[in-house]
Amino acid sequence: MSPPESCLAHIGRHALATLALAVSCMVAAAEAGTGQAINSISVVGTRFEVTTGDGRIVPQNDLVGAILTIGDGQGQMPLRIDAVEIDPRNPDGGIMLYAMSTRDAAGGAWRNVCEPDIEGRRMGFPLAGTWTQDGRHLPSETAFSITCTGGAQAKCARFGYRPWESAPDGTPLWDHHQACTRMIRADYCGDGIGHTRNGTPIVVYDRKGIQQDETAPDMSFEAAWGPDGALCVSHTRIPDVLTMEGLAAICPGVRQLPQAATCESHAGALILNRSIDPRTVKAAAE
Repeated sequence: MSPPESCLAHIGRHALATLALAVSCMVAAAEAGTGQAINSISVVGTRFEVTTGDGRIVPQNDLVGAILTIGDGQGQMPLRIDAVEIDPRNPDGGIMLYAMSTRDAAGGAWRNVCEPDIEGRRMGFPLAGTWTQDGRHLPSETAFSITCTGGAQAKCARFGYRPWESAPDGTPLWDHHQACTRMIRADYCGDGIGHTRNGTPIVVYDRKGIQQDETAPDMSFEAAWGPDGALCVSHTRIPDVLTMEGLAAICPGVRQLPQAATCESHAGALILNRSIDPRTVKAAAE
């Protein structure tokens, strides 16, 4: 398998690919509506920021049709920007969404790099930094990731945990974003292995007021989360996937606190969540 195809497969399976940015990476700049040589390309928040030779930043809408050449350290692949829009969930313009495609290695046709999310949207955005196999987000000034809206990284940024920003009280949100990605995947051990299924409903909240707690039928407190995984767990999200006994076996350092109030008040918690507890549903039915 060639490097470009390998990179695309990684995007398709995980909605995330770590990609090193080639500075002179604009191919066919006229297609981007600039008609000028490209001096640099950087990632600012979730935006591709393209600067021309005369120092002008190309407007976002003019990037439609642009083909960026990006590398993963092994080879290069073309990434075409097919559409650009402000995220409707973030009308402040803090998050841009891009429809992106690359050439199929077999037939040469362009195909979207993102799988549909729960709303059927096939879009994503770049995010500065790289990700390790165990799910750690590492800062970088020269590399970025492509995350799709169905992936944990994008979901958490769209929730308001923008790793490049700070909370109103000045707290950097990098660790909140990291903790959120652990929570989304039910990565209790902080080892990059998730214990959930796509489409499982959850309620996400925090102590900064970025996401508010909400009561929801059949849902109860699940866990308190930090950047390295769960700090304590009251019940696992899907017992068919991982039981509390199984959790104790693979994550002996994660405290099990069936009394939800005790776990919810954990001092180090950055992200908290609720999910459906089959025990509660069963008790209510009886």
